[in-house]
Amino acid sequence: MGRRRMSHKVVLVANVHNPVPTWVDTKFANAGINYVYHECYNRQDLEAYAADADVVWFMASREGLVVEETMDVFPKLGAVVKCGSGTDNIDHAACTKRGIVIAHTPEDVTDPTSDHCIAMLFTAVRQTARQDRLVRQGQWEPRAALPIGRLSGADIGIIGFGRIGKAVVRKLAGFRMRVRVHDPYVDIAAIEAEGAAKVSLDDLLSRSQYVLVTCPLTAETQGLLGERELALMRTDSVLVNCARAGIVDETALAKALERRQIMAAALDVLCEHPLAPPNDLYALENVNFTPHMGGHPSNYPDALFINPVAVILELFAGHMPRWIANAGVIPKWHLTKGQDAEANAEKPALPETGHRGEGLRDGPK
Repeated sequence: MGRRRMSHKVVLVANVHNPVPTWVDTKFANAGINYVYHECYNRQDLEAYAADADVVWFMASREGLVVEETMDVFPKLGAVVKCGSGTDNIDHAACTKRGIVIAHTPEDVTDPTSDHCIAMLFTAVRQTARQDRLVRQGQWEPRAALPIGRLSGADIGIIGFGRIGKAVVRKLAGFRMRVRVHDPYVDIAAIEAEGAAKVSLDDLLSRSQYVLVTCPLTAETQGLLGERELALMRTDSVLVNCARAGIVDETALAKALERRQIMAAALDVLCEHPLAPPNDLYALENVNFTPHMGGHPSNYPDALFINPVAVILELFAGHMPRWIANAGVIPKWHLTKGQDAEANAEKPALPETGHRGEGLRDGPK
């Protein structure tokens, strides 16, 4: 795979970051790579545009494209590349047993997503979004939406202690918060090294005023926070989810917020069709929303394309990417695996029995 020739084909099948920078086309052309961009939604689309692809590339988390049922469409496929950290839309087991590498770029989203988690927490606690709405409605009255808590010295819980969770804790260090972490796949020494305490999920929920979800959506974390878990939370608590929809049961959350079982929530992610009515959360004043943009950098969209393009070029040069989501894969291509790639490959926390299995690693974007 090390030689450049036009028979190498990359197909970008899903993208929400339009327009695609013009330099992407130029980079691939200069490397002798046949690059195609076409939005694909079903098997027919894949057959028409990606059947001869060497690499399938995702810049969005569209499901149902690279799964067991479609693998016969891709006889040449050697790698799937996903922008960001979340790869729950890709069938890990189907790719691994065929020697198809799943590469991603988790470091791209660490800084912006951790910033966004903190911004959403601050917005909820200080009620800045609600005050903005009131001012625009002609109400200049601070007491109409007073802060619901303090930040300095507060109890905060982090669910998932990968790159994003660690970054949040480090950035909040100046507030001298008491930090509790739930992540069964990170050892206690690594958590305590960041000034935090490792606890069970129930302990974290019952003792933390602020709860931040920074884990991926996996078979294990699907519905992780449901009615029982939300009932454990403090009545003055704030829940922030900048990870994935599906981790928090939205119906149970709406009831908990309406009944004031918890004080407030801030959500960067919602269900698969977030604008489809009805959504009981929209009627509540004690919840803030952003449209899944936590991982968007200031130099958008160029910054999001840089590393996926670099990963694809490395693959065609015969090099194993730095970040591998299916760490146990034996590549069908001959790829040189450097020490850096080996040290940073994702370690699966669960057996490869489905397309999810990363444990409580980074949230996903």
